[in-house]
Amino acid sequence: MQTIHECLPCFVNQALGSLKHCGATDEQVDGAMRRVFRELAAIDYRSTPPVTAQKICRIVSGALGVEDPYADQKRRFNEFAGRLLPGIARKIAAQQDVFAAKVKLATAANIIDFGSNVNLTEEDVLKNFERMTTVPVNTAAIAALKETVNAAESVLFLCDNAGEIVFDRFLIEEMPYEKIACVVRGYPVLNDATMDDAEAVGLTGMVRVLSNGSGAPGTILKECSTEFMHLFEAADVVIAKGQGNYETLSGTTGKRIFYLLQVKCPMVASEIGLSVGSLAVVDSTGGRYDRQREVAA
Repeated sequence: MQTIHECLPCFVNQALGSLKHCGATDEQVDGAMRRVFRELAAIDYRSTPPVTAQKICRIVSGALGVEDPYADQKRRFNEFAGRLLPGIARKIAAQQDVFAAKVKLATAANIIDFGSNVNLTEEDVLKNFERMTTVPVNTAAIAALKETVNAAESVLFLCDNAGEIVFDRFLIEEMPYEKIACVVRGYPVLNDATMDDAEAVGLTGMVRVLSNGSGAPGTILKECSTEFMHLFEAADVVIAKGQGNYETLSGTTGKRIFYLLQVKCPMVASEIGLSVGSLAVVDSTGGRYDRQREVAA
């Protein structure tokens, strides 16, 4: 998915929001935003949005003098998600289709994204979980995901954000996880999950977890490690969480990919064929989202 002019305000808001949220001084904000504007003036519109987002995040981190500005927030949301999970798990256990309910929950958890909302609160997450019971999902894509994962010999699961990763683990428990490898970011960027988060939520005790070797808020294949690329190429199916992974991988050919994300951007919404705020479960072999298959689950 290429960058378009409408992406520019989002880059500016992301940088300014991050700087202020992380306590930057006026001088730090001024210097960093000048560098951001120079970066945007030279933007390559053929690249995907996470390419530029990664550069902006580096500018913000450099201005603050901190490698991981969101470390405390990531830890807080991991702990918050961990406290929520037992009660949610009891409700899901009573569902007729537990797998579909877990997919929907993991997709709704993609709201925990500081790239789209730096001021996200725990209350915002709770409200999103409450509304997910009435939000439609592509049940045909969920059924195809279950069938494909069960039939596959190897599955690669690309995680997205801290906090959200708790619910990814909950979903993976419903899968044949002995053949699943999970992937996190190689370096801190926004509130994206790294190996520290995978260890903190117990994911490393369940499946093999590796970093992709990149610090982009997505999966830019040419930046990823050799180890990751070997697994990506060999995987029978890839499950990709989040909008950044959709933006960077949606043009990939020759690979079965299921995208699980909450739509946060009008451009992504237009490409998928859904409205902003929707829960999207997209099968890469199925073309645009089939609105006729929208049913409340």
